[in-house]
Amino acid sequence: MAVQTSTTTTTTTSTSYSTSNTRRAGQTTMQPAATTSQSEASQGQSRHHAHHTDGTIQTLHDAPKQHDLQHGYGEDEEQHARHAAFDHVEHWGLDEKSEKILFYSWATASWCLNIVSGILGSYFNTRHVSFIVTAALFQFCSWAAWWQTATQMAQRASWVRDEANLPDRRRFLYLAVRLNSLMWPTAVISFCIFIVGYVRRHSIHDVPLWLLFLLIFIFNTVGCVMNAYNNITWESDRLEYEEGSTDYSNTLLAILGFPSKPHKSAEYDE
Repeated sequence: MAVQTSTTTTTTTSTSYSTSNTRRAGQTTMQPAATTSQSEASQGQSRHHAHHTDGTIQTLHDAPKQHDLQHGYGEDEEQHARHAAFDHVEHWGLDEKSEKILFYSWATASWCLNIVSGILGSYFNTRHVSFIVTAALFQFCSWAAWWQTATQMAQRASWVRDEANLPDRRRFLYLAVRLNSLMWPTAVISFCIFIVGYVRRHSIHDVPLWLLFLLIFIFNTVGCVMNAYNNITWESDRLEYEEGSTDYSNTLLAILGFPSKPHKSAEYDE
């Protein structure tokens, strides 16, 4: 009996020891799983932090805020840093304030002379000296304003400038908008003058000069459309895509030559 009791006690002790070891083993195997979860979470946080640091975009949800990037989504930090390292280029011509005053003086004079020439040509005829003088002065002032702006744009065009030179790019956009502010009023005025003058023509000899106003209307209309597509919308979209901002928040107003408040892109900035 003593032997059997001892054997039973030994068996019970072994079972208890085995159960205890099994529980400890279970706890031991659960600890690495918890450690792995913590490790993955920390790696995820570090990946998220690195993602915000280098500005790369993996998914729409993980995209960094616009104000964190300090530039647009079309360039990286290295490209953005080049904007502070470009070589400054001196452009010939007047300073910005004087050049602006001169342009609007030419433009205003051309619009007034255009209207006056239409009135004089309709009242007298296109061979009258008053019409010839005012029409010639209108053409001179209009082309002076046009060439003044076009030459300034040519000095800052994409084929001659450094793309890192943001001041020149923004100035080019301003000049393109200003050019449209000259052309579309000239087109509207010339079209109205052509209609009135052609209807009130005195003879067949008046027709060629009235057709000249129709050609002015066509030239300025086509010029407005091409300038809006090739220069205004193109340069404005590039600045917003690369820099995250543009000088004209309303593209339609820019096409018509009117300024609008600078626009900071709010894309992904929730």
